[in-house]
Amino acid sequence: SGLRRQAAVAISQELSKLAQRSAGPTAWISQVRRRSSLLSLRLEEKPFSEVEMSYIKQGEEALQKSLSILGDQDGWKTETVAGNGDRVLSKVLPDVGKVFRLEVVVAQPLDTVYSELVDNMEQMGDWNPSVQEVKILQRIGKDTVITHEKAAAPPGNLVGPRDFVSVRCSRRRGSTCVLAGMATKHGAMPEQDGFVRAENGPTCMILRPLPGCPSQT
Repeated sequence: SGLRRQAAVAISQELSKLAQRSAGPTAWISQVRRRSSLLSLRLEEKPFSEVEMSYIKQGEEALQKSLSILGDQDGWKTETVAGNGDRVLSKVLPDVGKVFRLEVVVAQPLDTVYSELVDNMEQMGDWNPSVQEVKILQRIGKDTVITHEKAAAPPGNLVGPRDFVSVRCSRRRGSTCVLAGMATKHGAMPEQDGFVRAENGPTCMILRPLPGCPSQT
């Protein structure tokens, strides 16, 4: 229990540092950030191992860094706008590089979208043409999972099939959902023959009902 308390304090301090880097976050990002760090409560539910705690911390870092990037509204430039209103924006961050933001409206209610992305994660290859397979390697508590993803090789690909090992962190607070993740390592999935192991930096999806139209997300 002493080790768990020390870990919770250390993680809390790191999250506070990350949160302070955000310049003027919008109200909904602030709400999710304030209510997302529930490590101390989860520690009371189940004693996590040191390795499990490290994965939880990675997921929290991916979530907090992603929210900090999205919370800074300055510097985003429009890359393209599709005929249906989908928008791609980008900005360059000194410590990260170029990042992209996609804004879309999905003609499904939030519960359906959330279920497909979280509850039915391993079936993602059935409808996402860029994904060949998603496999859950380990679940840690209610909010953290380790996954192995095989990407579908695009036409003319010179690199070869890619795969990823990721830690994923999900948060659902009221009508806002945040799904974050980043590359990690896991003993159950070393580099595979025939695949190039790739790594993602912090990524996330923010899901909210479309204002005035709760049947869309």
